[in-house]
Amino acid sequence: MHYVSAEGLTKSYGAEPLFRSISFHISEGDKIGLIARNGVGKSTLLRILSGQEPPDEGKLFIHKDLTVALFEQDPVFNEEGLVSDQLFHSNHPVVQLIRAYETAVEEQNEATLPDLLDRMDTLQAWDFEVKVKQIVTRLEINFLRRPVRELSGGQRKRLALARTLIDIGFDHRHTLLMMDEPTNHLDVEMIEWLEHYLRQERVTLLLVTHDRYFLDAVTDEIWELEREHLYVYKGDYAHYMETKAARLESEQAGWEQARNLYRKE
Repeated sequence: MHYVSAEGLTKSYGAEPLFRSISFHISEGDKIGLIARNGVGKSTLLRILSGQEPPDEGKLFIHKDLTVALFEQDPVFNEEGLVSDQLFHSNHPVVQLIRAYETAVEEQNEATLPDLLDRMDTLQAWDFEVKVKQIVTRLEINFLRRPVRELSGGQRKRLALARTLIDIGFDHRHTLLMMDEPTNHLDVEMIEWLEHYLRQERVTLLLVTHDRYFLDAVTDEIWELEREHLYVYKGDYAHYMETKAARLESEQAGWEQARNLYRKE
């Protein structure tokens, strides 16, 4: 299934463009790593694809059945709300039931647990609850009843990551997951778990990260924003490095040939 098409996208801040007239396609099952120097427009491109910003020029097609999920570097929460409110913010009855169940378990509320267990059976919510339990356990979200304002920077990032993974794991047939530096504030075990999770889940991924090992583990295509252009390399990060070196060598040879012709003329 074809998810996203972009033709001639251009975005500028001030006089200098971040990128100019770039085109690309994203299909179901693609796992793409987006790399560039800082300030070149990686995060801006993700915000354009998520609908948070418009391009200055160009056309963007997003399939009508596609859900676009964006994990950002600086997540926004209701600071006075509880962690459980932010984690299970969907109004879907199964999500709200799991929220009540997880809270009762954490508080050891034996008065409400029997009824919640019956409702979990009725709504067949156990499969999704297992996935939720894995996410919150692996990311050490063991503070459901704390206000968000009390969380450290690392806890906030892990909460945002858990919320994103829960959102895309439930009731979404077609999802494009975009992640901006997801491994920041994660320890080695969490990163290894996230690698495994993203590989085994049938998710279409557009990933921005400076972690080359993580990039190599979860992506099979590299996009590079450089000098206002987008270069696409099929294959892993090692293949990207080899192919880019060959491209730069060819460009250098072209410049030398042009320079020699200029001297001759």
